[in-house]
Amino acid sequence: MSEKQVKICGVHSIDIAEHAIKANVDYLGFIFYSKSPRNISLKDVSPIIEKIKDSIPAVAVTVDPNNEIIEKIKQIGFSIIQLHGLETVDRVKEIKNNYGLKIIKSIGISDDRDLDKTKPYEDFVDYFLFDSKPSKSDLPGGNAKSFEWKALEEYSLEKDFFLSGGLNVENVKTAIKSNYTNFFDVSSGVESSPGVKDKQKITDFIKKVKTDD
Repeated sequence: MSEKQVKICGVHSIDIAEHAIKANVDYLGFIFYSKSPRNISLKDVSPIIEKIKDSIPAVAVTVDPNNEIIEKIKQIGFSIIQLHGLETVDRVKEIKNNYGLKIIKSIGISDDRDLDKTKPYEDFVDYFLFDSKPSKSDLPGGNAKSFEWKALEEYSLEKDFFLSGGLNVENVKTAIKSNYTNFFDVSSGVESSPGVKDKQKITDFIKKVKTDD
């Protein structure tokens, strides 16, 4: 497996972005979804990406994005797009071929049968991200809900994947010891309230992932 890596999603400010970079984060995610408390506008994200894009990969987290949004995301300087909606295999292939961005495809998991959905996407994505399957009342992600990680014992593809959904400082060591992946995605687990990132929680989470004690 590759070295342990942390992706922090839902960043809103250059202050938090720079703090996370100093704390040794590997990816920063910016959410473009109006119903999310972590939503950020293209206008507000532009100066942040301009300042950090040479030091860390920036991930544009989207839900069924149209071509116009993808074009703007690429122009701003994002190197990775996360597809967190119901994007079909054909749509993912189209995005991959037309825009040259690395792709993270999110898959909602409730049990090991949901892992069967990954296979058709394998040739067109760079990473998967496994999150808890949302209910009808939930957001597509960022619901602070974990799924039964044991389902991942059935994962057999070659692609690396981010474990997401309900991770926090208290449970991430358990996730690491399960030895399913070395990629960990956190959002609400490093917040003091919905959408408000907590610097100390960010520092503590990254340290938990990257140290062996």
